[in-house]
Amino acid sequence: MTLARRELAAAIAIPIVMAVLFLAPPLAFNLLVDAVTLAALWEFYRLAEKTGLPVAKTVGMAGGAALLLFWAVFWGHVFPPHPGLIVALGGLIAFVFLSSLAPLAAKVELPQALGAASGTVFGVLSVALPATAMCFLRMASPRAVLLLFLLVWGCDSFAYYAGKTFGRHKLAPRVSPNKTWEGTIGGFVGGTLIGAAAGAWWIFPEIGPVRGALAGALATSAGQIGDLVESMWKRGAGVKDSGTFLPGHGGFYDRIDSLLYAAPVLTVFIGGSSRF
Repeated sequence: MTLARRELAAAIAIPIVMAVLFLAPPLAFNLLVDAVTLAALWEFYRLAEKTGLPVAKTVGMAGGAALLLFWAVFWGHVFPPHPGLIVALGGLIAFVFLSSLAPLAAKVELPQALGAASGTVFGVLSVALPATAMCFLRMASPRAVLLLFLLVWGCDSFAYYAGKTFGRHKLAPRVSPNKTWEGTIGGFVGGTLIGAAAGAWWIFPEIGPVRGALAGALATSAGQIGDLVESMWKRGAGVKDSGTFLPGHGGFYDRIDSLLYAAPVLTVFIGGSSRF
């Protein structure tokens, strides 16, 4: 039953995302990224609370929303540097200061104030900020986003089957008992092959097969780290999934943890291409 719900959710969600990606203006996809990321940020703060960290969710969500909305609109115009970049930087610094004061306003116990402020800021920096890379990729080309999806999804599949077939050595048993080094290597190999193929064919030939292979290897390695990091947060919070909104898939944070780490890496390669 769980598998059927999982497949149904994917069958509905994936065509919607692809339609917005290829048929709608870039801003529409970027706003979709913003909405999903804010949901993931909320789940991150809920995980933090379950560990006993009294984060300032209102401040964090407001800061994350402001950051995401700004870059959803302006990512395509910051090279060469746009004056808005200075505004964004100032806003980010102001947010850090505000988050530092938030525990005091919320009457958090002083021994917990530093952890609460740090958790609030870290949520924005580790969830909202890297998600803006997906907005940049859409500004570059919808095919760049498709490449990101194929790398992450393909890596997951290669890692799953390699781990299931050859898995003997545990990667991080305290955090994720099912992950193995063999599966991780399989995901790395799969990401490299997908990146090379994408750079050779129509998906994103602008970067070429060699750079595509390197992009695939590094982006999927980062994505696997992102998945492991979120597993660590969930293990510390004593939960299996970050949320329950998506039937059979867990929460939004569960779905984008790898994307958050892989997208900035791929952005370096896409942004460095003179032909996109």
